[in-house]
Amino acid sequence: MSANTVSIPQPLTGTEIKHGIAVRMTQDLPADVVEPLREQIEAGLGKTCSLLAHTAYAKFKAMWNLAWWREDESVRADWWVTYNLDNFGRVTSGGIGKHQIAPGGTVWAKGTIDEVPPNRFRRETSQPIPKPTELKPPEPEKSSFSKSLRGSGKRRDV
Repeated sequence: MSANTVSIPQPLTGTEIKHGIAVRMTQDLPADVVEPLREQIEAGLGKTCSLLAHTAYAKFKAMWNLAWWREDESVRADWWVTYNLDNFGRVTSGGIGKHQIAPGGTVWAKGTIDEVPPNRFRRETSQPIPKPTELKPPEPEKSSFSKSLRGSGKRRDV
């Protein structure tokens, strides 16, 4: 990488954000309930068009609530996520979740996910880090902009 090259981390995809939120919401839970709850949460978060695989965001923040309990040999949950997704200044806000009637013996948790750089969020949620984008300053003699303007304004006598 040369001295003039700037390295920018890849923005977070909707898939990475969904997975990361599910990891954060379940990180302190008993091992036998983590995977079923992560699957439920990721599937629920997938119902918002803001977190599709092809979307990408430079940063985001979220607040979440989670209640879980065991019922008929399965794990059930009542959860809600409120989020702000920032696509380089264009902010999308929303909330999504699944409400069920929580019986007695329900375990409650809540938390926040603060804005952090994309690669830090990936590390904290055990996700792979893609190669960063390298931005190089344009070379004036090779710039397509300067070539397109050169000679384009021919003079005519009227």
